[in-house]
Amino acid sequence: MFAGEPHVPLDAFPGVKIAIDEALQRLSIEIPAAYFEATQLQATPQGPPAPARPPPGGFLNYDLYYSRATGDPLGSSTRSFTGLLDVGAFSRFGVVSSGLLVRGFGIEPSTIRLDSNWTLDLPERTRTLTVGDAIGTSGIWGRPLRFGGVRYGTNFATNPTFVTFPLPGVRGEAVLPSVTDLYVDGVLRQSTPLPAGPFSISNVPVITGRGEVRLVTRDLLGREQVITLPYYASSQLLREGLVDEAIEFGWVRNNYGLSSNDYGRFVSTYQHRRGLTDRLTGEVRLEALADQQTAGAGAIVSLPELGVVTAAGALSRSPLGAGQLAYVGFERQVRTGLSFGVRSQWTSPVFTQMGLQPGQPAPQMQMSGNVGMSFGRAGSLGLGYVRQDNRDRPDAEIGSLSYSLGLGPATALVLSAFKAFDGTGSSAVSLTLISALDGATSASATLTSPNEPRAQVQLQRNLPEGTGAGYRLLAAGPGDAGRVEGGVALQNDTATLLLEAARASGIDAYRANLSGSVAVLDGRVFPSRRLGDSFGVVHVPGFRDVEVLVNNQPAARTDADGYAVLPRLLPYQSNQVRLEIGELPMDTAIGTAEIDAVPYARSGTVLRFPVKRSLGALIRLVLDDGTPLPSGAQVQVVGQDEAFPVAARGEVFVNGLSESNRLVAQWRGQTCEFRVNLEKDGPVQPRIGPITCSGVDK
Repeated sequence: MFAGEPHVPLDAFPGVKIAIDEALQRLSIEIPAAYFEATQLQATPQGPPAPARPPPGGFLNYDLYYSRATGDPLGSSTRSFTGLLDVGAFSRFGVVSSGLLVRGFGIEPSTIRLDSNWTLDLPERTRTLTVGDAIGTSGIWGRPLRFGGVRYGTNFATNPTFVTFPLPGVRGEAVLPSVTDLYVDGVLRQSTPLPAGPFSISNVPVITGRGEVRLVTRDLLGREQVITLPYYASSQLLREGLVDEAIEFGWVRNNYGLSSNDYGRFVSTYQHRRGLTDRLTGEVRLEALADQQTAGAGAIVSLPELGVVTAAGALSRSPLGAGQLAYVGFERQVRTGLSFGVRSQWTSPVFTQMGLQPGQPAPQMQMSGNVGMSFGRAGSLGLGYVRQDNRDRPDAEIGSLSYSLGLGPATALVLSAFKAFDGTGSSAVSLTLISALDGATSASATLTSPNEPRAQVQLQRNLPEGTGAGYRLLAAGPGDAGRVEGGVALQNDTATLLLEAARASGIDAYRANLSGSVAVLDGRVFPSRRLGDSFGVVHVPGFRDVEVLVNNQPAARTDADGYAVLPRLLPYQSNQVRLEIGELPMDTAIGTAEIDAVPYARSGTVLRFPVKRSLGALIRLVLDDGTPLPSGAQVQVVGQDEAFPVAARGEVFVNGLSESNRLVAQWRGQTCEFRVNLEKDGPVQPRIGPITCSGVDK
């Protein structure tokens, strides 16, 4: 303290240099950049805004299939009808839905209930509560199980822009104000100006696998500093401190798709995964049934620049005794060079777990491996191997091979083969040449040799995003006595129709598929193409046949009442919905032509565009002597606040008019009043005048 004020002794900080020039009375202080306040940057962009709570609404998705075959050796024909229905209702309190499978005609008519549940997403907590039918978590060593009951747990899909695995970060120090260029695997991702001092860039956006981050820093003098950081990122890992957990309990669903209400044993599970560090993720899983319990733990470890090791173990207790499970795996993924992975799991004779039927023994050993190699322009090679040693049925062992070679910007050659080593001797080899003729049309030729060589050619055009048509033509031989297939798909704003026909071995087959949806929202019923994970309803009051684009892709057109259904929006993500303003009349007042829609999953959202017809007219005003009203005068519609300036020749463009209008002109404290009448179906932006503005002098 000096004279009652705090001072800092600079010589107490190592590296600080002080120089005094007594002749010039100048003090120079040189302070290392490390003492400046650190600049912290995020390399990943911010996520979308919070989703809008859905208003009350509902939906019905349907897929209706009809098929018929004729010409079998007995001279009879068969026909069948199958329908898949998905009906639901949503509000700010969640989604209630149920699926139905309907069968008729050739088989015994029946209606079978599929999944029925109530789901409540909590995106602010990345959690989801499900009451009813659900599929359980599995973790490292568990088995997925379909059950009816309650599930509450983490759901990162409610924040799809959030990256759960650790991302690399870069630290450095700028002596002078600088500019940094951030490269990820040789691609420039970000350029940022920085002040002098230390800095850190966290959450560098990378894709999984092995790669390299390079940071180039250039200061005001043009000097460069390069920082290189190799990394290995894996989606199996969790960031340090991040938790992924779930608790589930209910009754096992048996004979799914065959019976509506066949529930068996009561089960309960708890699974907890946590990022202990950015390189170590731990997992604990507990399973409990009335007569058996299973508990296990596992870990996922990242080895820098090498890969990821996974290991787990579990113990079970049942009337058969105590059982054990062991699991180990390794994965290495690179973008150029050799990628491979191996996984193996062993169980003791009496080990049991959820997902196995009572009395069903677990496989003695399960092993799989894969190898991938990229040769650049010479193509890429993939090898796969799967083996399962069973206790109650024959073992299985299969090897596979694939090789792909790019022959141009839109053509590729693909070779694939598999071989079973389980004594059956089954194998197959296929060679496919595929070429994209344009953005929607492709052609392919395939040669296969399971036992005898067989050739197949196909020409296909995919359906567009909006209204349009597609087709598929196929011919194969010499097997099946020559197989020929053809189909055409038609799609509009309300449904998709697929008609197909085929002939093989003297049998003719026909199939028709009609799919679509009915949405209920904003007090109206909308037929639509099949709805996706989320949907939206656009309202442009008073404007029909206006094109609506989603993420710059044509999606729908407004109907006679100004409504349009957007059947495929991405839940919890920003969907840019935009009007094609070139299709709006010139006298339209546009508040905004673009809205970012962020809907909830399996719910709808209403997007109201603030646009309205605003009648306007170009009015020419003159004084009593016939000269134009001077420039700079102001004109207002009586009852409105907006003022319109008079331009040259006494002309003023006035917006917001109706069929009958009273207007006031003002100039240097003088006013005059006049009336303007417009025809209801008259021209857009008519020219009116001259109108004499009496009582105003120059």
